[in-house]
Amino acid sequence: MPNYLCISVNFLDPFFHGKGDGDEPEWPPSPMRVFQALLAGSRTGCRNIEWTTVKSDAFRWLEQMKAPVMITPSARQVPASKVFVPNNDSDKAFDRQDRLTTKRIRPHRLLDGSTLYYLWRVDEGESGTAKACAEEICREAKHLLALGWGIDQVVGDGRILTEAEAAALPGHRWRAWDGYQPGHRTYRVPVEGSLEDLEKVYRSFLLRVDGKQYSPPLKPEKYGTPSYIQASTLPSRCYASFELPEEVAFRQEDTVRVAAMLRSLTCKLAQEDTHKFPGGSELYVAGHIKEDDRGQSRFSYLPLPTIGHVHADGMIRRVMIAEPLGGDCAHARWAQNRLRNALLKDQRGKERGVLFDLWRSGSEGVIRRYVGKSRAWCSVTPVILPGYDDFKTLPRHDAEQPTKAERLLFKCLIHAGIPIDSVESVTLRRAPFWPGSQHPRQYHRPDYLADHHARPGWHVRLVFREPLPGPLAIGAGRHCGLGILAGSES
Repeated sequence: MPNYLCISVNFLDPFFHGKGDGDEPEWPPSPMRVFQALLAGSRTGCRNIEWTTVKSDAFRWLEQMKAPVMITPSARQVPASKVFVPNNDSDKAFDRQDRLTTKRIRPHRLLDGSTLYYLWRVDEGESGTAKACAEEICREAKHLLALGWGIDQVVGDGRILTEAEAAALPGHRWRAWDGYQPGHRTYRVPVEGSLEDLEKVYRSFLLRVDGKQYSPPLKPEKYGTPSYIQASTLPSRCYASFELPEEVAFRQEDTVRVAAMLRSLTCKLAQEDTHKFPGGSELYVAGHIKEDDRGQSRFSYLPLPTIGHVHADGMIRRVMIAEPLGGDCAHARWAQNRLRNALLKDQRGKERGVLFDLWRSGSEGVIRRYVGKSRAWCSVTPVILPGYDDFKTLPRHDAEQPTKAERLLFKCLIHAGIPIDSVESVTLRRAPFWPGSQHPRQYHRPDYLADHHARPGWHVRLVFREPLPGPLAIGAGRHCGLGILAGSES
């Protein structure tokens, strides 16, 4: 079991004034800010003469760790206000009151607590050196003075926690995500070389004035910039979308067959190209995985029934290829460019339609149903549960106890990478939620899901605590057209 290096930061006053890149108010405080505050506390005043190679090695170890999990209380920005401070840009006027300038501040106010936690995972197999470095950082955390502006005074502490102790820490959890999507804010994190870079920046600050010559101090350059998202939400999922020609459409019950044609075409083009996929095209594109490779990243092939307006008939006129959660969009871009104007063929080699870019006027609205943010999501194609559920949902004597079907549904969510604690309510039923959708038994299934008793199908409605982005697909057939969800505004 892994342990965690936990740095706790307790604010003496429930306000945080720090700003991030672009001079925008920052929340939560970035891990790089904590790294800088730790270093400043360790080398402030008389403690600078106590700086040793042991401490230096500990900070170099910390800068090479993966981006930490941040746990924070709720916070909101207070209304902006102005304060008057001396303008130190010029010393021509000796009277400070005659050279006051305005400064606009808009801090974050901590609402339900005053302590932040930063968790770095330390795997069980780490060497004794790693343990010694973690313990050294714990000692140095007690020297923390401020986090943000100088007025944001804090008390710091460091501990080594077990996984259970780390899970019990209160607050909102933020996890790093290396992918990038517009709208996801990035946060600075230390990387290899950050300590040396900060020391160089500090030396340039001390030497900024040489006689009458002033040289601006350097700015930090060594840091990473991953996005951070709350653990109860999902990063946007990259995808490629296509539309079929006029008068070409497939029945919704054949969604698995359409997904198979799309997968076959993608495999053929991937084999012809030199594009590199993680694990190779056999795993990522074809999905040929072993039982112990269930976590392997792979494409999902999602035929999209027409939904979302009063005349929607549920027919499949659009298809999508989606990367796994946290993808960097490179493979989705490859698919968009490579499959554009390609020809779909069925198992007998019969031509079934060309893949065009979206061309119908209403296509953006249909796609938005599948990829936009929503709190409520309803299945368009049935969710296949990974086990026998005895076909019972309601009534039940204890409404607090989930039925077997609901427990299997939670298992589906875990397999799809959706946090269980993000779910507010679930509804399972046989009747479809969308016009054009059918009873779960009407859908064709691949051979490995053919047993309707061992792998029952349900239509599902999920309501989340916070809006989640799509595309979402859950259940045993989530990579081949089953278990596709669409956002429901109601």
